[in-house]
Amino acid sequence: MSWKEKYASRVLSPEEAAAKIKHGYRVFLGSMCAEPKLIIRGLSGSYVEDVEFVQLKAGEEAVRLVMERKPRFRLRTFFTGRSAGGSDESSQADYAPLFHSEIPRFFKNRRIAIDVAVVQVSEPDRFGQVSLGISVDINRSAVESARLVIAQVNPRMPRTLGATFIPMDRIHYLVDGEQELTELENIKLTDMDRAISRFCSELIEDGSVLQAGFAAISHGLNEFIMDRKDLGVHTEMFTDAIIDLIEGGVVTNATKPIHTGKSVATFCMGTRRLYDYVDINPLFEFQPTDAALNPLAIAGIPKMVAINIAVQVDLRGQIRQGGPRWTTFEGSGGDQDFMRGAGLSRGGRSIVCLRSTDPRGKSNIVPHFGPKATVIMNRGDVHYVVTEYGVAYLGGKSIRERALALIEVAHPNHRESLMSKARQLGFVHSDQFFVKTISPELRARIRTDRVLKNGVKFHMRAIKPTDEGMLRDLFYHLSDNSKYFRYFSQKRSMPLQNLRKYLNLEADKGLSIVATIGPRENRRMIAEARYVFTPKDPLPDCAIMVDEEFQKRGVGGHLLRYLIETAIEQGVPGFKGDILPWNDPAIKLLEGLPYVIHRKYVDGVLEVRFMFDEFKEPRQQ
Repeated sequence: MSWKEKYASRVLSPEEAAAKIKHGYRVFLGSMCAEPKLIIRGLSGSYVEDVEFVQLKAGEEAVRLVMERKPRFRLRTFFTGRSAGGSDESSQADYAPLFHSEIPRFFKNRRIAIDVAVVQVSEPDRFGQVSLGISVDINRSAVESARLVIAQVNPRMPRTLGATFIPMDRIHYLVDGEQELTELENIKLTDMDRAISRFCSELIEDGSVLQAGFAAISHGLNEFIMDRKDLGVHTEMFTDAIIDLIEGGVVTNATKPIHTGKSVATFCMGTRRLYDYVDINPLFEFQPTDAALNPLAIAGIPKMVAINIAVQVDLRGQIRQGGPRWTTFEGSGGDQDFMRGAGLSRGGRSIVCLRSTDPRGKSNIVPHFGPKATVIMNRGDVHYVVTEYGVAYLGGKSIRERALALIEVAHPNHRESLMSKARQLGFVHSDQFFVKTISPELRARIRTDRVLKNGVKFHMRAIKPTDEGMLRDLFYHLSDNSKYFRYFSQKRSMPLQNLRKYLNLEADKGLSIVATIGPRENRRMIAEARYVFTPKDPLPDCAIMVDEEFQKRGVGGHLLRYLIETAIEQGVPGFKGDILPWNDPAIKLLEGLPYVIHRKYVDGVLEVRFMFDEFKEPRQQ
């Protein structure tokens, strides 16, 4: 028989196909935007009992049938969330926690034995092959493992490339069922989402290979990475966001050692625009989860960047995903596979994004989780936590350092209470205190990049309590002579209790700006400049400390001018300071300023003052 004859002999109505499912069967159902709805509806009139449905994610039709026909049908899923209809699936399904890369193995070795696989496919090509289209994920392994395969053939299902094709001989029954694929509208971004996306984008370099989900953060990234070059995509799901990145020349997949030139995923969810775009498009390749989500394969991709979301993070860096009301019914997608793989990737980064507060204003960064909460990623899986207030780097950090870093990116209204709880739990030192430093708005305003005379790029920002390691290293890089210039004494050490005075500068007492170079994982502080108010004097004291290696290269001038610019914005009228007469670099730096410098020698020390509105000569208009 030709494949066309085989096809014609196997066509059934949805009800006839549903009748092939018997009492006690375990039935795999395609899910998400490829749910075979017509066949599921056909089961509504059947009289089978004790049937267990298995879906990657609970679908709208499956949930509806289970709710209407309890207890005849029940549902097992590997991912929990809200269905397209908005129902809470956690109460309707048994959740089986498995890494998505492992699910196909459980099907094939029949630890989760599938009796019938019901999937949605494209029309056959001229060779009699149908495509799993937008949903390969675990569908392929279910089809390969099931004793009986029923397929809803939908002309609207795109034919996608990769490991998507199923021969006609593998399908026992067919249902001709044209229907619109489920579409998900693009998420509307909030200002909070954009702020998180902007910080997250700073961790994406040219040549990075991205994994991201459907959350608003993923869509918001496009706005901030359109200037990147040769990005790649290796992810669990495609969304509409990828189209603009490809058409804008941002995503080329040129640097990937495997699937070079192709974006790889296991399924896609989006609008009809996306479904039409992936149809017979050689730029895309769809693979099953055991191939695409294999952590060892992901680890072999240099500069793999995994970007996922969390509902909560505790002060030790543990991650909780799912909905804020869920308890033991929490689950994630292939996040863990990608986070583990990215952590092993050369130059890779694992990133978790979350909003600092929930809709009720409660902090999403918490001291610890409740007794029923499920930890979805442990402390070692996550390198970065990103909120709308910044980036917390956790790699290699102690519990104390992690707690401090996470409190820094928590909502300002909750930082003091988090610090208090951290002290009670022993996460930080008992004498660790919370200081209200500069506002988030000013902190964001200060962040900027500059370039040294030799072309080296460095970053300037406000100092943070977590800078203790870098500030300590800067101190010990200084020569005895430079330390004497800065502190007017032979300071030999910088213990933690002294560091805290420099790191925790209160907003109304002054400002400290630092200059750093290098990647975030190994960033180095090369200079620090500050002004500090003293009682009964409107002019604050100004001081600068520059790493020996970077003196005479312009960093001190950049930092001082930027400190002055920021001080003027804050209404500071001028600076004063004490300089040793033989400190030629500091004197030369002052002479390069456009202000009138008032000098006075007192006890062998040069006291200087200058006002920001008093210039050496009339300013050029």
